[in-house]
Amino acid sequence: MATRQLHPAELLLLLVAIACLPGCARSVATIGSAREAFAIGDLPAASATLKEVAKHDSQVRETAELDMAIIELATGSPAAAERRLRAMRDRFDTFAKINPVSETAAVLTDDNAKRFRPAGYEEVMIRTMLALCSLAGDQVDAESYTLQAIKRQSKLAAKAKQRGLDGGNIYQPIAIAPYLRGVLREATHHDYDDASRYYQLARTVQPDFTAAAVDIARSENGNHSDQGNGVLYVISCVGRGPILQETVAPTTTATLAIASSVLNSATNQAHDDDSHQTNENRDETDASDPEEVPALPNIASVTVPEVVIPESPVASVGIIVNGEPIGRTETLTNVAELAIRQNQAEMPWTIARAIVRRVTKETTIASIGDAMGLEGTAGSLFHFATASAWSGMEKADTRCWGLLPREIQVLRTELPAGSHQVQIVPLGSEGGVLGDGTRQSITISNGRNQYLIVMAPTPKMHVVAQQNPAEETHLNSAEPLTLSLSD
Repeated sequence: MATRQLHPAELLLLLVAIACLPGCARSVATIGSAREAFAIGDLPAASATLKEVAKHDSQVRETAELDMAIIELATGSPAAAERRLRAMRDRFDTFAKINPVSETAAVLTDDNAKRFRPAGYEEVMIRTMLALCSLAGDQVDAESYTLQAIKRQSKLAAKAKQRGLDGGNIYQPIAIAPYLRGVLREATHHDYDDASRYYQLARTVQPDFTAAAVDIARSENGNHSDQGNGVLYVISCVGRGPILQETVAPTTTATLAIASSVLNSATNQAHDDDSHQTNENRDETDASDPEEVPALPNIASVTVPEVVIPESPVASVGIIVNGEPIGRTETLTNVAELAIRQNQAEMPWTIARAIVRRVTKETTIASIGDAMGLEGTAGSLFHFATASAWSGMEKADTRCWGLLPREIQVLRTELPAGSHQVQIVPLGSEGGVLGDGTRQSITISNGRNQYLIVMAPTPKMHVVAQQNPAEETHLNSAEPLTLSLSD
């Protein structure tokens, strides 16, 4: 039995149907539900939802895995979170730069067809969160992770500079990585010069971090802590961090120029790959001939992802030790600012990719219309209707690591060796207590550091203690906590 060949119009409809499938399979709302569950403190629901997403939706599996690491850390399993993040780091590092299959699918559909690759700030934060997991666990690789974060940020800045961007501004060093490296160098009780240098770098990057001056002076004096004392570091992940949402962005002269350059490069590559052309034919069809490059359609706007920061009233975390207010955590790294800055810098290329997709689709439709013999009004109507339907299926790629904090903050306090009761409470921008806090028993050792990792996306907080993981006791909300914490 002879196989019937598809009519060009049928082929186009098939391609459009296939293009629609990835968008239908996405589970953005489910991931959003998991993130909302995390925000209200329902970690079991968040974990169960993310596992379901990772199992059934390959497009968002990597982002669900990243979010799951945050859940594991918040539930007091830093070793599991560290293993997961290490695996994700290695997987992303070994991804091919370009996957021909996903690149082709992305032209037919949108960027969601590509395998997820973390944004630059997410690459750095993977290594930063690895350091926090290690501090809450065995601490073996904490210093290595901080160095990886510093190097990754420097590498991203260099790449951005090669593309003609202000890499030093877009990917300026983050303060948390060198600061933690300084903390770990100081904890050796002999590498004080290194500690001072890293503290100074942290202060340069984050001049508003007032504690840096004390840290620098202390390390220069070569005194980790007074005899009989140890140090408590409270590292808080405060607020809900950046996520991506779809928006409409106008095209500009710059974005059209980038798209035109991409199309020229693609045309040049196509001619270079055509091994059957003669030199004479190559001259006649030289890629520099403007007629060989698809014309840019009149596109006023395209759908793109933009960074938004979900609302959270938590501004900082207050610390009370043995009933005495100690202070509040200070911001070392604003993750939200990192994400916004990078998204804005990359936006011209994001818009240009959308333009290239539109050009490719319209060129394909025009070719099919010609093959069908459609001319005049019928051809125009076919082109307009089909192009509008196909392009209307495009969705912005909003996949991201949605459970990162808005800010990473730190408070250092020196305490006598022995057992202590530490109360941790969420504070608003005016310093008022926002809700229930947690009480944690800790043990301070002479001359050593003790770390508490606080996850405070909203007033519903979770505390992970290094060693002696005493069970948290949630404070009775009917018993007000009166604090007087200085700025």
